[in-house]
Amino acid sequence: MNEGLQDRLEKFGLSLYMIRVTLAASLSWLAVHSLYGDRYLYFAPLAAILITQSSVKASLEKGAYRLLGIVLGGIASLVVGRFFDVGALSILLMLLLGIGVATACRINIQAVSQVGVTSVLALTFYQDGYIVWRVAETLIGVLIALIINMIIVPPKGFVKVKDLALRGSLTLSDALTGLTSGGRDAAQALTALKLSGELLGKSKQLQNELHFTLSHYQCRKELGTLSQATSHLSRVHSYVKGISEELSLLPAHYAAADWMTEVVTATADCIALYGTRTLSDAECGRSLPESLRRARDVQLAWFSELQGQCPLAAFRDLGAVFSHLNRILEEIERADYAAISAGAQPAKAAPARAIRFIQKGLSHKL
Repeated sequence: MNEGLQDRLEKFGLSLYMIRVTLAASLSWLAVHSLYGDRYLYFAPLAAILITQSSVKASLEKGAYRLLGIVLGGIASLVVGRFFDVGALSILLMLLLGIGVATACRINIQAVSQVGVTSVLALTFYQDGYIVWRVAETLIGVLIALIINMIIVPPKGFVKVKDLALRGSLTLSDALTGLTSGGRDAAQALTALKLSGELLGKSKQLQNELHFTLSHYQCRKELGTLSQATSHLSRVHSYVKGISEELSLLPAHYAAADWMTEVVTATADCIALYGTRTLSDAECGRSLPESLRRARDVQLAWFSELQGQCPLAAFRDLGAVFSHLNRILEEIERADYAAISAGAQPAKAAPARAIRFIQKGLSHKL
C-alpha cells in the first residue's frame, strides 16, 4: 500500500486494522462458500474478525487459543451429549468437564472462555455435525487472517520504526543535557524525557508488528539489530529518568553547577553518538569508545574532587547521580559491543536530522 494513500484513507477512518479485518472476513466467507456451499458460513469470517491483531504473532496466538478452545469444548459436548439431552443439567456437567479440564491444565484464559462458548453451542447443534464444521471453518478463517496480516503491512515500515528509534535516542540525549538547567529549560528537559520514552516505545511496538510479515524477510537482520538497540536505549531511558529524580532532590547550586553540566553533557554525547552510529548512515567524526572513555574520565575526576568538598548528605545524593551516569555508559558500551559482534550495518537512508547533528556538534540542541 502506498504511504500517501494510507494517510488519506486513515482520515476517513479506513485504518490498516480495519482493512485487514474486512479483507480477512470477506475472503474467509468466499473460501468456505467455494468449498462447502452454504453450510455454517459464519464461522470462518467470525474467526477472521476475532483473531486479527496488530501483529502476526498476536494473531497466531489468538487463533491457536480459539482452535484449542473449540476442540476441548467440542469434546466435552460430545461426551455429555451421548448421555444427556439439552438442558440445565447437561450444560452444567459439560461446563464443569470442559472448563474444569482446561483450567486444571493451566490453559490460557482466552481458550478457557472459548471452551464454554463452544460447549453450549455444540450441545445445541449436536445432531447436525456442528463440531466438525466449526473446527474446519474456524481453521480456514484463522489461516486467511494470518495470511492477510503477513501481506498487508504499513508502507516503509522498517524505515519508520528506525527513524522513531533514532529520534528517541537524540531526544533522550537532549533531555539528559537539559536536566542540569534550571527553570523553563529543566521543564522542557522533562518533556523531552517523556517524549523520548514514547518514541522508543512506539518504535518497539511497530517492530513487533513487522515480525513474520513478508516485508520482514527483506530486512530481518537489520530488524534484529534495531530491536536490540531499542532495548538498550529503553534501559538507558530508565537510568536518565532516575537521574532526573535524583537531581530534583539536590540543592540547586549542585544540580546546576558547571561541573555537573560538564559531566552530564559528556554522558549525553555518548547516547547521541551511539544512536547516530547505530540507527543512521551519517558519518560520525568521533569514536564512540573514545567518547565513552572521556565521559568516564570526567565522571571519575569530578567525583574524586567532590569527595573533600561536599557535606556527607549531599555527597551521598551525588553518588546516586554518578552511579546512574556510569550505568548509562556501561549500557551503551554493551550495546555497541553487541552491534559490532552482530556485524550491524547502518541503513542506507540517513535522516537529515542525524546529519545536522554530526555537522553542528554533539551538544547541538534539537
